[in-house]
Amino acid sequence: MYNIRYHIASLVAVFLALALGLVLGGLVVRQGGFDKQQSAIVSGLQKDFNTLKKQNTVLKNDLTLEKSYAAQMTSSWIAGRLSGRTVLVITSTAKGVAGDAAISAIKEAGGNPAVVTMSKPGFGLADKTVAAAARSVVGSSTDLKTRVASTLASEWSQPDMGRPLTDVLEKAGVITVTGLSASMSATQVVDVAAFDGKPDPLALDVAQAYAAAGRYALGAQAPAPDTGVAAAAAARKLSAFDTLGTSAGRFTLVALLSGGQQGYYSLDSNATAKFPPVPVP
Repeated sequence: MYNIRYHIASLVAVFLALALGLVLGGLVVRQGGFDKQQSAIVSGLQKDFNTLKKQNTVLKNDLTLEKSYAAQMTSSWIAGRLSGRTVLVITSTAKGVAGDAAISAIKEAGGNPAVVTMSKPGFGLADKTVAAAARSVVGSSTDLKTRVASTLASEWSQPDMGRPLTDVLEKAGVITVTGLSASMSATQVVDVAAFDGKPDPLALDVAQAYAAAGRYALGAQAPAPDTGVAAAAAARKLSAFDTLGTSAGRFTLVALLSGGQQGYYSLDSNATAKFPPVPVP
């Protein structure tokens, strides 16, 4: 399938060939052998370049049209699909494209994006003080991370149980929570959290705890940078995709959250498909 990278590569190849032809032609001139054959080669390269330039312009215009069409159709389809729903987005302080794109798509679909922003990997549990504060809420279980993940999933999806662990972590400065008041519940979660280009395991644990409780969870990321969140979520049998920030990504996010076919959507060979089928109303 033609794309902009192909066109750029084609133009570079033509320029290199043209440069090579000129160098060879110069050598021949210095040797007194420049003739009609060399002139024909240069002329042919110039014609090829002009042809590719015209094709590139046409294909670039086609790509612009397709992107505009996809954006408009996606906006039309997702409108109102998440009305009345609060969707939790777990992100990190350097959320970048993925976090912003997830939040924007949820809003565009009429949903309320509640956001948990992690300032430290693993909710800061590597810090002994934070770990001790967390244990004061979840107990002295040796499997602290599992207990923290399941407790947070419960607190964020069941407002009637209070949020003591959330309060402890916010007070410690390792997370901030916005858009999720004490009376609200977020029964769906989108994890995009990554640190140093790698998915945060504890954020994925929270997403998995959501799924284990019969709620909906998925992992997502933008095409670049590759944080590995989508592949890691898919490995945990969660739905996942890696196209946040594109029209396909907006569609995939809303389609999955509104009952679309679950799976791993990516260009990876292990993926279910590039994006889910349009859900039947």
